[in-house]
Amino acid sequence: MTQQTVIETEFGYIKLMFDGIDLLSVTRVNAKERGDTIDSSILGPVADCIGGKHDGIGIPVRFNGSMFQIKAWNAIRTIQSGEVISYAELAKRAGNSRATRAVASACGKNPCAIIVPCHRIIRRDNCLGGFFWGLDVKCTLLKREGIKISADGRII
Repeated sequence: MTQQTVIETEFGYIKLMFDGIDLLSVTRVNAKERGDTIDSSILGPVADCIGGKHDGIGIPVRFNGSMFQIKAWNAIRTIQSGEVISYAELAKRAGNSRATRAVASACGKNPCAIIVPCHRIIRRDNCLGGFFWGLDVKCTLLKREGIKISADGRII
């Protein structure tokens, strides 16, 4: 049984979808919606992760994607807070060093942003690359993890 709730965060309203045990998706929405009552042992760590008080490790996530996307998302979950890697390095960690564009696509389709921290993936030239919630959110997330970013959008 799928459950959903909406929480208010520094990034706006975030809809969380659960299957009762695992997190299914994290998406931004325009307004507060009525949601289901979610077990606080599941909701609490997810809300804390979005708020920067939890690293996301141990939060159960169920992915729905291609085999390669799932490998990429699982590889993303191994990146520690305060660490950034390139799309090329992520492709290598996901098992196909030539699949840089495929991992970039997987990042863009990440169903559980912040919990699956694709904001930690940057371009090979140390530029931020993209983020489907916007570069302002990516910068905020990286800065709160101690990553320094220059005025021109490069990791320093």
